Amino acid sequence: MSDDSSKCLFDITGSLAVVTGAARGVGLAAASALAQQGASVLMVDVLGEELKTSCSALRAAGRKVTALQASVTDNGDLTRLAEAAAARQAVSVVVNCAGIMRRTDIDTMTSQDLQDLWEVNVAGSVAVTQLFLPQMMEQGYGKIINVGSLGSVIGLERRTAYATTKGAITQYTVSLASEVGPYGVRANVIAPGYVDTDMAGPYIWGERDRTERLLERIPLRRFATPADLDGAFMFLASAASDYITGQVLLIDGGWTAN
Repeated sequence: MSDDSSKCLFDITGSLAVVTGAARGVGLAAASALAQQGASVLMVDVLGEELKTSCSALRAAGRKVTALQASVTDNGDLTRLAEAAAARQAVSVVVNCAGIMRRTDIDTMTSQDLQDLWEVNVAGSVAVTQLFLPQMMEQGYGKIINVGSLGSVIGLERRTAYATTKGAITQYTVSLASEVGPYGVRANVIAPGYVDTDMAGPYIWGERDRTERLLERIPLRRFATPADLDGAFMFLASAASDYITGQVLLIDGGWTAN
């Protein structure tokens, strides 16, 4: 395969991508990666100031991005998101990265803990997907990338509610892929291991003994950076992955290999 052919496989120039949770961390990495490959990216996050700063930085680098402060759990905001996208063009790629974390012991976890995480991590992702799924099915093409975690496939101590939502996202995505595949829509999960972000940073670096235990468990002996996920987002958003759907791509430095 020639270099030009390889570049074409990953080129998504002219596409419109919606990325939630795009103000920082993994969501920002997704927005940056897709914009780098030529997509126009609508960056969505409830964190208005951080979103504005991130969007401005990408624009300064020559990327085609716009920002929309919105919550994936607010019906009015979802309507604004749909309208903002419709004012541009049909959406080809959706990345559901908006999520929250809460650590509690199993015996003190409350139904409210589970509900709070469920509303953002699961219901929010489903709601955003449903905004754009009909047009993807009508146009006969679309890429839905949901962000899971190690908790999609293994247990996570003191993060039972979080892992429950990430397991649900995996099953939702696999079921979605089965149902919408005949319409040309692909749905996959990116499941990162420990990524050094604002959300995970305090945990992975908070105690020296814990940091060392975690790193010893990872064959590559380091935590991921958000940029380590760039290739996966580029791949799953592009024609290079057109025959891949209903899959969970673990990006964990080898954690689950042990």
